[in-house]
Amino acid sequence: MADKTATADPFEMWRDWVANSERQWNSFLNNAMATDEFSQAMGRMMDVYLNMQKNMNEVMGRYLQVINVPTRNDVMAIGERLSQIEDRLNQIEGALARMSVPSASGTAAPRATAVPRPPRTKKPAKA
Repeated sequence: MADKTATADPFEMWRDWVANSERQWNSFLNNAMATDEFSQAMGRMMDVYLNMQKNMNEVMGRYLQVINVPTRNDVMAIGERLSQIEDRLNQIEGALARMSVPSASGTAAPRATAVPRPPRTKKPAKA
């Protein structure tokens, strides 16, 4: 019979080594991240990142203004104005709809009385 150790899976040792290494790195990094120094360093890095992002936004805004391209804020402002215009149009449409009254034929007729038309007295020519 063949010996079990001779036919052992060669990748099993690799998987065990990877799992043990991962466990050790996890433990080491968790201990390192639990320190106050790490928290302070991450706080400083976040401050630097936010300041860089703010400066980049300002620089890009000035650049877009120089080349006469609207910024995101410009487009957002136009969108808000367009939304307000649409709301006003909806209000006007609603007011116009309330001003019409359904007639006997089922179609809406204006509530205000129309100017009376003179009677049609001329008869069409007979051919």
